[in-house]
Amino acid sequence: MTAFNPIPLLKLYNMAKKAKYDGYGHKIVYIDARKKYKQELVQYYKDIRTVFNKGQQMTWLQLYDFLDRNLKDVVIVLE
Repeated sequence: MTAFNPIPLLKLYNMAKKAKYDGYGHKIVYIDARKKYKQELVQYYKDIRTVFNKGQQMTWLQLYDFLDRNLKDVVIVLE
């Protein structure tokens, strides 16, 4: 089981959704990590591709499809 913070995960999902609908779905995922919150998104993307995609690069469309399928089954634990 892999645990992710839901807020950055939803931001990553929205970035993938925007890239898909803007016509960049076929391009490799690239996140400019100049700001601190984007560095967290880069780390989440690396974790997702390492665990679920065998370390291979993903396109925005693949990332969107993966997150769209799996966010429906997300359990959020409030502490």
